[in-house]
Amino acid sequence: MFFLLFGEDTYKSRQKLSAMRERFSSFRDSTGLNASLISAKGADMDEVASTFFASPFLAERKLLILDGFLRSPADAQERLREMLGRKPESTNVIFYEDAGAEALAKSPLFAIMKEQKFTEECAKMGGAQLERSVVDECAVRGVTISASVARTLVGIVGEDSWQIHEEIEKICAYAKAQGADAVTDKMLETLVPGTREESLFALIDACTEGRCGDAAAMLERLLDSGTSELQIVSMLEKQYRTMIAVADLVARGERDKNVIAKRVGIHPFPAGKAMISVRRHSPAALRARYDELLEIERKVKTGAAKPNALLGLWLAKTAA
Repeated sequence: MFFLLFGEDTYKSRQKLSAMRERFSSFRDSTGLNASLISAKGADMDEVASTFFASPFLAERKLLILDGFLRSPADAQERLREMLGRKPESTNVIFYEDAGAEALAKSPLFAIMKEQKFTEECAKMGGAQLERSVVDECAVRGVTISASVARTLVGIVGEDSWQIHEEIEKICAYAKAQGADAVTDKMLETLVPGTREESLFALIDACTEGRCGDAAAMLERLLDSGTSELQIVSMLEKQYRTMIAVADLVARGERDKNVIAKRVGIHPFPAGKAMISVRRHSPAALRARYDELLEIERKVKTGAAKPNALLGLWLAKTAA
């Protein structure tokens, strides 16, 4: 029997691989001596063949996990194909690939395996499917999360399933420690990197659209969260520097948020938000607002004025 487990969602596929290995250990290999993993990187095909055809030790079956072999050279894949034709009944083989069908399309082994019974693809999730996964994973940990809060989390973190998993573990542990049974937006603001940046984009957008009251309320929430006025000025300066850099790249014709994120040195999510935001601002206006923030910082640090008053004036001027 052989299996093929592949896909771009490597968090999900690694979970499944671990579960398959544990199941084999529970039912077939109580000694733990009959499971092997060989990576294609630097693998010797003679060693693979030796393991492939070796008899299990004090057990009826053994498990061999071959990691990455569907992207190995054609001669190595041909040898594996020939080995599968003579595979002993006592050998269970799992072919594992951390890539999707498109990346494996040229593999002769993949062409043979993809239609067989024991093939599973862990495709990358997105949109509503990923949000539903967040809700389900929180539920497993005994904490609820609403669809809107899950959507916010995905929006901040992006579609990296490993990072989402890490953030879920963190916020669920925090919720339990606080005696709460649900994840809230305020918890995301406290714990998830990028949430405050999202709040700043909303603050800047409110100013640009002339919604001074909304901007003032957002500023108050940031202050209530424990962020000082000088921190907010510093964060706004960073935000404007990012927007100025993004505006420059967009003006040069760049439209890929991933490329812009790499060039600017930020996550693709805030890069995408910045690309949307800079459409509402002229380059001159961005630089003027940035220079004003630098002046506020100078005055606060020299004690020339109170930061709260200066920020309020800046908000009113930006909104006007």
